[in-house]
Amino acid sequence: MLFHSILRTAASRRLCPIFKNPTEWCNNYASSRHVCMSDAASLLNIGKEDRFNCIHVNVGDDRHLKSCKSEGSAAFTHSLSESLSQWRLESRTAVWLKFPKEQCHLIPLAAKQGFELHHAKDGHVVMSRWLRQDASRLPRYATHQVGVAGFVLNEETEEVLMIQDKHRLVRWKFPGGLSNPGEDIQDTAIREVNEETGLQTEFKSILSFRQQHNHPGAFGCSDIYVVCRLAPLTYDIQICPTELEDARWMKVADILASEEDHSPLTVRMSNLVMCGLRDGFDRIDIAIDELPSVYNTTYKLFHRPYIVK
Repeated sequence: MLFHSILRTAASRRLCPIFKNPTEWCNNYASSRHVCMSDAASLLNIGKEDRFNCIHVNVGDDRHLKSCKSEGSAAFTHSLSESLSQWRLESRTAVWLKFPKEQCHLIPLAAKQGFELHHAKDGHVVMSRWLRQDASRLPRYATHQVGVAGFVLNEETEEVLMIQDKHRLVRWKFPGGLSNPGEDIQDTAIREVNEETGLQTEFKSILSFRQQHNHPGAFGCSDIYVVCRLAPLTYDIQICPTELEDARWMKVADILASEEDHSPLTVRMSNLVMCGLRDGFDRIDIAIDELPSVYNTTYKLFHRPYIVK
């Protein structure tokens, strides 16, 4: 009533043209505010349950937050609070919120309601909140990164392809780099060798992998480095000028004759390959097989070859 009285006074004194019909304006304002706030509970409607009893909400799918931009923050706060109450009643385990970059201004509001930052990638940020009373058991994001190298071996000449990185000239190493999301390990090895040296290669086997913690440049993740044995299909080297200073074929025996000039990993791989050249690669190779997954797709399994008797 007091608010209506103020509006009528302002209108009678012609202080502002929007107050010509204060009752109509007030009713319209209240109606629009009611629509935004009541429809904001739509977070409940767009939440999806996973097999761990957790709720996943893509905030970008909430059309009401998009249509009520002027009141988006208030609508989101109200919606999230109401939704959390309902999810607790349903004994949900946890909630995941995915924010597109266009709605990152809502992240501090979620943080005020107990959500923690989990990860950010590809134009979105994900937050999480554990709803149970015990300690959170939500998985951390990206504990490891995967690097892959190609031991490109010419078996006829017993030579291996080695490169000299433009930004690390101290030692020669195997060509390689980080695996892309969704990329198979063997495909990473073939791609990296081609990008750095121009050679076409064929995958033969996995030779080894190493795990290193506190890896510089891995943003706190551990590093898994896989060495693949590749066979060359072409032999003329064309180095990538932005990444490499040099690349050449080297005798594996020469690497072993000058161990002090090479890293322990390079020496170990060279010894392993010499064993394969001498006794057969079936003694050292790790094979890859493709098996059906319970998720209606397939996966790659790595193991030593075996014979069923």
